[in-house]
Amino acid sequence: MSYPSSSRGRGSRDREASGSGDGGERSGGSDGSGVAPERRIKVGVGELAVATDGETLTTSGLGSCVAVALVDRRAGVRGLLHAMLPTGDEGRTAAARRGKYVDAGIDALVSDLTDAGAAAGRLEARVAGGAEMLDLTDAVGPRNVERAERCLASAGVSIVASDVGKDVGRTVRFRPDGGLVVRAADGFERTL
Repeated sequence: MSYPSSSRGRGSRDREASGSGDGGERSGGSDGSGVAPERRIKVGVGELAVATDGETLTTSGLGSCVAVALVDRRAGVRGLLHAMLPTGDEGRTAAARRGKYVDAGIDALVSDLTDAGAAAGRLEARVAGGAEMLDLTDAVGPRNVERAERCLASAGVSIVASDVGKDVGRTVRFRPDGGLVVRAADGFERTL
């Protein structure tokens, strides 16, 4: 079972078999090996999604945005948030996409994960993004990272690894084993 955040939140419903590009899930590899290709759930800007059935959660275009990847390894439940801004005003946040803001997005992701069988006390976090893409006095990237750290601490979730800041964009893949593969725009790749 897997599901992107619905309008109980919104999430990308695109699933793609790696390399197929047709949006469908497949059984059996196209090379005749009988191995099923990787199933992916794309998480767009301002969205979040949960996976419980071995899918890889992916998001791209992380500049000043921040990706928060949460996993309960024992329950086999993972979730990914791609948030744009640190916080929204209370009146607008409820009407906006839940994943647009770091604070509301983390709350929603923790809630969705516990609904899917995770235990909040077993969640661990990996954080990526939050680059300072423009030379601004009030740069959004560092504020997104700071807000994510505060919200996760408030929720009792430990950050076990991060790849944040600098001036480089990133793409991430949150694998079924709980590893977060971060690829920087300069070609550097590492697994958190």
